[in-house]
Amino acid sequence: MNMIKVFLVDDHEIFRNGLKQLISSEADMEVVGEAVSGEDALQKLAMLHPDVVIMDIRMPGLNGVETSKILLKQQPDLSILFFSLFNDPNYVASALELGASGYILKDTSNKIFLNAIRAVHNGQYYFIGEVSDVLVRTYHAAKKQITLPASTTDVSLSKREKEIVQLVSDGMANKEIALKLELSIRTIEAHRFNIMRKYKVNTMDDVINKLEH
Repeated sequence: MNMIKVFLVDDHEIFRNGLKQLISSEADMEVVGEAVSGEDALQKLAMLHPDVVIMDIRMPGLNGVETSKILLKQQPDLSILFFSLFNDPNYVASALELGASGYILKDTSNKIFLNAIRAVHNGQYYFIGEVSDVLVRTYHAAKKQITLPASTTDVSLSKREKEIVQLVSDGMANKEIALKLELSIRTIEAHRFNIMRKYKVNTMDDVINKLEH
């Protein structure tokens, strides 16, 4: 059996110890390391290559979002699961945009926590409960406020976003784009989500249609 290698990042020792005990009780996963801060995580993960990183979002110094951005540049295929006390829409949106695999709350059950680890390890996304409610509310609020830009010149895309739009228009799938740009599929999906958000449309086809007209 291939063990799921888990790395913990949280500034509370008692909490980390509880997670270690829970994870170690499972036959298919193990804790291969832990860090007390973002800076500590970056240093240790430069030498480790776990499958899943459990990341607290609020920590002294480098927070979870900033740490994860750096980690995903260094290890694009890393699965990052945010485990937080807060279901703040801004935190959830940040997790989505940077390419994290999931976001669950610390008051979730042990079963859901372990299921989340297995899910993100298998390449799935895991946003549940109150976090899912935040996503749905944010999506519908944005949809109600949609007003199409007067022209596509009103929309500013980054160099990377322009590359992705071009590759999508060339008929390339997310996996192909990820390989070409040396990024994770989750990062490509996050960029696509951000591009559609900027154009205030629901599909990349809509984005391309706007650019063609």
